[in-house]
Parts: sequence; structure tokens; C-alpha cells
Amino acid sequence: MSTFEDAMKFVNFVENNFVISSSNRCALQPRSISLPVEGIAKAAARHFLTSITVYPIKSCAGFSVDQWPLTSTGLLHDREWILKSTTGEILTQKKVPEMCYISTLIDLNLGKLFVESPRCKEKLQIELKSSSLVTERDEMDIQNHRYEVRSYNNEVDIWFSRAIDRPCTLLRNSGSQSHSCINKNGSPGICRDVGARLNFVNEAQFLLISEESIADLNSRLKSNLDGRRRNGGQAVQVGVMRFRPNLVASGGEPYAEDGWSNLNIGGKYFMSLGGCNRCQMININPEAGEVQRFTEPLATLAGYRRAKGKIMFGILLRYENNTKTESDTWICVGEEIVPNGDRH
Repeated sequence: MSTFEDAMKFVNFVENNFVISSSNRCALQPRSISLPVEGIAKAAARHFLTSITVYPIKSCAGFSVDQWPLTSTGLLHDREWILKSTTGEILTQKKVPEMCYISTLIDLNLGKLFVESPRCKEKLQIELKSSSLVTERDEMDIQNHRYEVRSYNNEVDIWFSRAIDRPCTLLRNSGSQSHSCINKNGSPGICRDVGARLNFVNEAQFLLISEESIADLNSRLKSNLDGRRRNGGQAVQVGVMRFRPNLVASGGEPYAEDGWSNLNIGGKYFMSLGGCNRCQMININPEAGEVQRFTEPLATLAGYRRAKGKIMFGILLRYENNTKTESDTWICVGEEIVPNGDRH
């Protein structure tokens, strides 16, 4: 039989040859990684599309949708119509602020544009089919662009003339040509998107605003005592729709969109054309029951968003269609926005 001494010898043999002591063990200890907090936040930030808005008639109210078709000119039917005065001037809210009360809605299933105004008892219905247009195609130049336009019958013009309290004509863009953006002296015009087809937009197919940038602006407006004095003691707060964006993004830091050269929204590729130059139109408040003009938010924006004499807020985009023909492509609320990526 084995004695106690024999047993201890065996235990010592096992410990010495098969057991690794804590002093000799190659333990993996956690290492501290020094990364800037800002870098971590940027890496973790995700952006999503939270709103899509279509503005069928230039300078009139738009309507928001959960999803909408994309075309070579931007959102389908966006800024496809304009109002023209009897002298040939294109009407906008800058000179006719009451245009903000004209509401619009397009029903793609019914193929109709619905228009309402508090000054008109009946809702106007306009067929989207070109057969509802009564005149032959005519050409007109707007901001160094040449458009082919057609008009409607007198009943439509009478309705809009009553809505804005002045004679006017509704025109629709019916051209399919690419528009030039060159001044008479050969230099680029005020429109910077020279490589895309455009409806009646000022600069580009899309305007994108971020919720975080709006929140930062409102925080500055709230603490701006000078701004309150300029506006009758009121602390002006603005909603995102004051800036008339087509697309609203959420996620990340305020003004992160300034650094986006391109973005992918749910597999659709967009090129950034830079910042959007703001004017006094954003000082018009259409939600007060009557048109009110303030100095804000433009005055506050001028204090920290001025660059080369322009006041920038939001970015302009161009849709880059991968195919040469129109395709059944839709953009949807909730899709992830991936900035500064490779085009697939």
C-alpha cells in the first residue's frame, strides 16, 4: 500500500510539471485605449431620414409623405408649377407672403393635384395628365434657365388670382431638356447645379436640413436677448419647415451635414453641392394666423453661419441616378443616411 509520503511525492510531481502558478501565467490584462471622445461620437453616430416634403407649386406650402418617387429632376412633381404675374414676374413669398397659405397635396393614385386656400371656398383639383393643359408649349427664361411651359384654363387662373389677391397665371414645366446655367457673359449663373435637370428651384434639386442643427439654432435664439428686443420681446423659435427642406435628417452633431461631400440614403446616391444661402424669407412666420415678418432667425444665423458674405444653413443635393433612364425608385422615411461613402 502507498504511504502518505508516497502520496505527497506524487502531488508535488504534478504541481511541478503540470500546474502553472499565478506568477508564471501569461494573463491578458485589459489595456486602456486613448481615443478622443469626439472621434468616438462621430464613429458611433448614425443618421436617418425623418421627413420628406414635396412642394408642387413654387413658394406655396408643401405636403409631407412617408415615401415618394425619385426622378431625374428630384422628387416627383416637386416645384413643377409656378405662378406668374401679368407683367411676367415669377411670384414668390418674398413679394407675395400670402402664398404660404396655399396648401397643396398630390394623390398619385387619383392622378390629381389638390390645392386649397382660406380665401377660396372650393378646393381646386388639377389633373396631373398633360391633357388638362390648354396652351401649346412656350419657352421662358428664369434665372438663366430655359423652360418649356404650358398653362391652364381661365378657371384655374381665377382661383389662384383670388387666393393671392392679384392677377396671375399658373404655369407647369413641361420640358424634358437639360437646362443651361450660363450668364450672357459666359460665366456661371446663380444656379450652381449645372449638371442636373431642374424644375423651378433656385439652386438645386434637394435641400436637406438636420434636426440637430435646428435644435442648436433654437437654443441660440432662446438665449439671444437682442433678438427678443428686435422682435417685440418674443423669443423666436422655429420649426424645421420654416426652411422649406425636402429632406430632414436626424442623428449626429449639429451642422455635421456641412462636411458631407456625398450621402447614400437607403441605397440611393446623392452628391452634396454645398451650403444653402438663406435670405429674409425664413423670417416669415406662416403659423401665426397672419403673415408676420421678424428679423429672426436670419439675424442670429448671420452671427455664426456667415461665410464669404452668405448665410448658410442646410445643404443642397443632387440625385445621382445610376441608370440613364427613369426607374421606379422611391425614397422612404426611416432609411439610414450614410455620408461620405463610396458609390456602389
